[in-house]
Amino acid sequence: MHQDHYDIINIGASFAGLTLAHHLPPHYRVLVIDKKPALNYYVESTGLVTQATRDMLASFTNVDRFIPNRITTIGVVAPDYKKMFFSHTKEPWIYSTDTPELVQHMSETLPNNVTLQLRATFSDVNVDREQKYPVEIRYQQNGEQKLVRVRFMVGADGSHSQVAKKNQHLSQNTKFLAGLEKVFFGDITLGEHPKNTVYHFWFGAFSLGYGGWLSPTIVKGKPAFRLGLAKLKKDIKDLEKINQFIATLQEKNMIRIEQGTEEILTFGSLIPIGGPLRNVSDKHTLLIGDAAGLCGAFAADGIKGAVVSAKVAAEIIPEHLEGNARALSEFYPRIQTYKSLMTYYRKQQLYRLLWNKMKSNRTFEALFDIIARQKESFLHQFCDSKDRNSSLFWVIVRPGSILHLLKYSWFLLLDMIRQTKKETSFHKKPI
Repeated sequence: MHQDHYDIINIGASFAGLTLAHHLPPHYRVLVIDKKPALNYYVESTGLVTQATRDMLASFTNVDRFIPNRITTIGVVAPDYKKMFFSHTKEPWIYSTDTPELVQHMSETLPNNVTLQLRATFSDVNVDREQKYPVEIRYQQNGEQKLVRVRFMVGADGSHSQVAKKNQHLSQNTKFLAGLEKVFFGDITLGEHPKNTVYHFWFGAFSLGYGGWLSPTIVKGKPAFRLGLAKLKKDIKDLEKINQFIATLQEKNMIRIEQGTEEILTFGSLIPIGGPLRNVSDKHTLLIGDAAGLCGAFAADGIKGAVVSAKVAAEIIPEHLEGNARALSEFYPRIQTYKSLMTYYRKQQLYRLLWNKMKSNRTFEALFDIIARQKESFLHQFCDSKDRNSSLFWVIVRPGSILHLLKYSWFLLLDMIRQTKKETSFHKKPI
């Protein structure tokens, strides 16, 4: 079997893999493989990027061409669909992207030293440290077995990384949200500025683990919107409730689906929520993006982690190949230099721990009441929590919210007691 040789191979061609390919030094031969038939076929992402992430993307690709909506408002809807609040900023705090076409554009503008192969599925890896190109990669492309030798391999292949699975020295994601999203032609009719608003629905028992979302977009020049549900992976079968969610939004005149049309796109994904993985590298391999667990455990946001980790990888991999034995150990410390991003991930894990203990509508409604009192400052804290290392903690803990906080804490305690009794009953063996 013919063997080709490259310096670096990226397994995966989404935000992480393509950003890395754009930033590696031009004297390296780089191969990028992805199993999709086309990179604008679908992308497992809601495609929302913050200002800081937009700026990083704009430094090497024409991201503004693929931004249909500049978002200045967030709408938060309580479990009863009756209570809601809107929080605003003067300038856009997040951007909706035409994600499939943006990723396609990133692939079309790759440097000349990069080769991209689609319909290519990674299958196995072997390492022979005596070889100049020690990493032997096997993959299938269009049903044909292929073999390539490289000096270094990057796992940019998402939350269920096959690169991590094939390497006993690397950690793997074990905690996930299961998400399902649909895209429709039509309009959002909720609030005063729906074209500039994203919405988060708190469902309590209807969708434990995360909730629902709704955001505007443009598809083929026509107004459209994206909506979805996410739940803990153990409840993945309940994602069929998305149709009930859609029907409720229509009944309450919150959305209008263009007459005579069905959903444009439906896709599901597993979102890692366990936080950054402990072991993400060995001498010949590095995991980046979702494969490394660089996704907000609470907000389920992964694009910034993908872009930042790829930019850092593009710095440390050449240093490693040129003999710096400590270069790969600098991966997380250098990510931290991007506005304390690792600190953000640690906070997200604490928020996730708390959110997972909330089990009833009344608990979600009590938390909603606390945050709604701070709606004027909520969005500033929310959008700054990742880009400027602020904290959502201070939205909740305010002197004027003590009574509401006590009410929330009581309901949370009751949820925890009820859950403990339920688990004890489930595990009790019959006599």
